Amino acid sequence: MKQLLKRAGILFLFLSLIWSQDKSELVVDIVVSSDHGWPTKIQIAGSLAQEIGWLGISLYPYNVSDPITGGRHSHIDLEQGDFSFEIEVDQPLLGGSFEIAIWGAKVDKIDCTLDYCHWCKTNGFHFDKLIVYKSGLLNVMKGYDKQ
Repeated sequence: MKQLLKRAGILFLFLSLIWSQDKSELVVDIVVSSDHGWPTKIQIAGSLAQEIGWLGISLYPYNVSDPITGGRHSHIDLEQGDFSFEIEVDQPLLGGSFEIAIWGAKVDKIDCTLDYCHWCKTNGFHFDKLIVYKSGLLNVMKGYDKQ
């Protein structure tokens, strides 16, 4: 009986984690100029179901050979509830790409168990427990270009 209750508790904990993660949302919209068809902004909105989390943002200019060192990486601390942010798309990003994710855990460098962790070496931490992930391209929309 104890074994059965223990398994039921573990199953309940697992389902609770899945349920809370399913309630977190991330919406990414690309605003395109009607004059030339190139992206001008990235609008990020969503909601976080858990108490705290982190929004990781990686922007990659066109033709980046090394996404880790060639990208622009930033993060925003999140609290439970709704959020929204906007990022300007500047000239070097045109034709590039982006990755945006909500993370559920922040691992300090002293707690990192990875053999080599670029993020911990560079920032003193890395993110873990991916909740939601979005990626896309910052290309011109055909039909707007005036060629």
